Amino acid sequence: MRILFWNIQKKKLKDFVCLITASTEADIVVLAEDATSDKETLLALQTNVSQDFYRPGVITKSGQRFHCFCRNLHLDLSETHKTKRTSVRNLHIGNHNILLVLVHGIDIRNNDSNHRQLFAKTLADELKFLQEEKRTNKFILLGDFNMNPYEDGMITPLGLNAMMAKACVKRGFRTFLGKKYDFYYNPMWSLFGDNTNGPPGTIYNTSNQGPYGWSMLDQVIIHHSIVGLFDSVKILTEAGAESIVSSMGHPDVNKASDHFPILVNFREDNNE
Repeated sequence: MRILFWNIQKKKLKDFVCLITASTEADIVVLAEDATSDKETLLALQTNVSQDFYRPGVITKSGQRFHCFCRNLHLDLSETHKTKRTSVRNLHIGNHNILLVLVHGIDIRNNDSNHRQLFAKTLADELKFLQEEKRTNKFILLGDFNMNPYEDGMITPLGLNAMMAKACVKRGFRTFLGKKYDFYYNPMWSLFGDNTNGPPGTIYNTSNQGPYGWSMLDQVIIHHSIVGLFDSVKILTEAGAESIVSSMGHPDVNKASDHFPILVNFREDNNE
């Protein structure tokens, strides 16, 4: 089961979306900052990729931060909870009923690291609420977090508590000031830097909003209880046969978006 996520920088890129969806055989497409109407994108997917694509149900049509499309009714993807910057979707993978939490973190340009860490704390509190209300801890978080995997909001116990290696989350939790905090696994660490099969990150920025050059703002993190369902994640640099990389090796902002899309693969059986 494949999920495509792409922040498309408030542009109209439905042709590229269709090319990527077709070439990757994505089952679920999640778009952030999509300037094309979801109705228009759906029609393009149905016409150019598969007639099976549909728009999953939402709580309210207004204020939808994410445009979501699915081609398999069994997967569901109906919205069950939302805030200004999150959309929580029902997701069926094999026999597992999972909550897919779509995330668009507060932007780096207008929010310093302290404010973005506070957002992560708010998101962690939201997950605790959902765990109690929905009686499940099977969470997958996906989106543009506007934080790197190593920033405090991603790794601290009061934040998302997301670790870089599967071995680090096997214990299930860590204790801080007498309270237990569930671990998440963040596979995006393995895609950082030059010694990887792909670009060093998902976005490139050398202004004061991007002091590291390459950043890994687009991420997927998985609750420790369902790490075995995770298969792989890849940063995409092509739309079908067409490159979306600039001559400098960065995301081609003139042709497409300032973010590269990511493709996440899950297996139906938990093998760990």
